[in-house]
Amino acid sequence: MRLFNKQNKLGSGASIRQIVGAKVLVGAFAFSAFNAMAFGQGSITDDFVKSALAKRHSGNINLIVRTSTPLSAKNELELTQMGGYVYRHLPIVHATAISIPAKNLRRLLAKSYVQHVSQDLSVRKTDTFTVGSSGADTAWQQYGVSGSGVGVAIVDSGIRRQKDFRDPSAKDSRIVASVNFSPDAEKPDDLCGHGTHVAGIVGGNGQSSTGPKDFITFYGIAPKANLVNVRVLDNTGAGSVSQVISGIQWVIDHKAKFNIRVLNLSLGHNVGESFTTDPLCQAVEAAWKGGIVVVCAAGNNGRLNETTTTVGADNEGYGTAYGTIGSPGNDPYVITVGAMKSVDGVRAHDQVATYSSRGPTLIDQVAKPDIMAPGNRVVSVLADNSYLDTTFASTNSVPKSAYMKTDSTANSDRYFVLSGTSMATPVVSGAAALLLEQQPNLTPDTVKARLMVSADKWTTTSGTGDMLTYGAGYLNIPAALQTGVVATQPAVSPFLSQDSSGNVNLIATLWGTGVDGLQAIWGNQAIWGNQAIWGNQAIWGNQAIWGNATLSANQAIWGNQAIWGNAPITDGQAIWGNQAIWGNSPISDMPVGGVDLTSVALNGEH
Repeated sequence: MRLFNKQNKLGSGASIRQIVGAKVLVGAFAFSAFNAMAFGQGSITDDFVKSALAKRHSGNINLIVRTSTPLSAKNELELTQMGGYVYRHLPIVHATAISIPAKNLRRLLAKSYVQHVSQDLSVRKTDTFTVGSSGADTAWQQYGVSGSGVGVAIVDSGIRRQKDFRDPSAKDSRIVASVNFSPDAEKPDDLCGHGTHVAGIVGGNGQSSTGPKDFITFYGIAPKANLVNVRVLDNTGAGSVSQVISGIQWVIDHKAKFNIRVLNLSLGHNVGESFTTDPLCQAVEAAWKGGIVVVCAAGNNGRLNETTTTVGADNEGYGTAYGTIGSPGNDPYVITVGAMKSVDGVRAHDQVATYSSRGPTLIDQVAKPDIMAPGNRVVSVLADNSYLDTTFASTNSVPKSAYMKTDSTANSDRYFVLSGTSMATPVVSGAAALLLEQQPNLTPDTVKARLMVSADKWTTTSGTGDMLTYGAGYLNIPAALQTGVVATQPAVSPFLSQDSSGNVNLIATLWGTGVDGLQAIWGNQAIWGNQAIWGNQAIWGNQAIWGNATLSANQAIWGNQAIWGNAPITDGQAIWGNQAIWGNSPISDMPVGGVDLTSVALNGEH
C-alpha cells in the first residue's frame, strides 16, 4: 500500500496541498512517519479515495464517512445536491455509508463535519478433523460442556435451517434469531452455502449423520450452542463493509436478548489503512469492548507464489507470504485464526496449511495470527441447492458412503467439504462458547488469554518456530478449559518494530500512549517479560511465553529458554531472514474484493 506525503504528486502533477487547498496532518505509517491529507476536519488514509481525488474514477463511489455528529437533514440535503445519497447509517462507528459522484468528492471532504473517509470495500469469505484435532470431544467428556445456552452470532451469508441445527429432544431449532442486511434478498436464508458450513463447524449436532447405518457423525465444536443468523453476504458470498458493520451493530444491540457472547467473522478484505481508522476494525472493537468475543479469519494468502515450481522455496515450495493478514483480523483486540491441515490423521503431525495468511499486519505491524485451528478439508453442514452446492457439487460433495453403510453412490444432500481459515475460525468460536458455558463471567480478554496460553506450541517439520505463522500455537480446548489465567489488562496482540541495529522488538504500547491509557499490553510491567503476561503474575514463572528481551536476543521468542525452541530468529528462512518482512523479499499484495472460491477454499490441500 502506498500513502502519499505532501511532496507526492496526484493527477496532473499538482501536489496534494495544491489540489485540496488544505492543511497537511502528520500521522504514522508502520514505524516511519507519513503525511496524511486533511480536508475540513477530516483525513484520508485510504488509497482508493486518494485515487478518486486524482480523477482516476468516474461515476458514483461508495464511501464510509465518519462524522463529528450524526448527519442532519440539512447535511443529507447537501449530499443530494451533490448527486449523492445515504444508503446506510453506521452509528457503531459514528459513520454513514454514502454514494456520491467521484467528481464531487472534494466538495464532500470540504465539509467541516467530515472526519475521515474510507472506501466501502467488498468483503470476501476466507474459508471429523475439527473435533479430533482441537480436543473438543475430550472437552465434552471430561468437562461436560457443549456450548449450551451460549449465543454465537454467525455474520456471514446466512444459515439454512437444517436438521443438524435442531435440538433432538425438543425438535426446536437452535437458530434463535435471523436477520438480513444483504440487499439481494428479503429473507435471511443462506443462498451461498458458506454461512451454513461455518455454522455447522461451530454448532452442528450431527443429527443428519446419527442413525443405525451411520458410522461417522459430523459434530460441530459446541453442538448445543444457540446460533444467531446475521446474513451480510449475498448468494455468491459477496458483500460490503457497511453491510457487515450493520450486522455487527445488530449483534451488539441484541446481545442481551439472545445471550450473544461470541461473534464469528469468516470474511474480510484487503488491509488498506490502519486498524485505528478502518471502519470494520472499529466495529469489531466496539463489539469486543461490549463484552463479545470476536473471532476473525486470518485469510488464505500465505503463499508467496501461485505454484510450487520455485526451486528451494519454503512453505512446501510456495514460499511464505508474510504480511498477508486481512481486515478485520488485523485488529489487535480480536482473536485471529490461521488454518492447520492434517498430514496423516495424527494430530502431532498436523502442519500449517500453506495458504494460511501470515503476519505481521500491514501498516500497523501487529503480530498475528493469534492462534491456529483445524481448517483444511472440513466436512460440515450443506445448504442444499445453494450456490456452492449447485456449482461445485461434483468436486465438494460428500458421498453418503463416506459416513453411512450404503450401496448407493449418491452424494449427501446434508454435508459438504470446504477449506480455509474460514473453516478454522468457527472452531475457535466454538471453543470460546465452551469456555463461556463453563464460566459465563469470563471477559473477552480472558477468553483470548486462556486460548492462547493453553495452545500447544508448534514448529515446522524442521523444528523451526514462527510466531507470525503459528501465533501462540495450536488450539487445545481441554487445556484452555483447565487454565485459570485471568486477563487484568486488554489482551491485545503485540506490535513489532525494528531498531537501527536490526533487532526486532515487541512494543509495549499503542502509538506510544498505551491501550486505552495503559502503558503495558498484557500486564503492568511488561508484555511478555518475566514480570507479567496477562496480569500481575507471569504465566510460566521466570520464563515468559515469548521471552523477556528483543526477538533476536538469547532469551527471546527463538532463544534457548523460550517456548518456541532454539532456532534463532535471524535464520535465513525465519521471519527476519531472506524471506522476511524486513529482508530481501517484498511482502506480496493481497487480492482485493471478491469471494474466496478459489482452489484453496474448494480443494484445500491433500
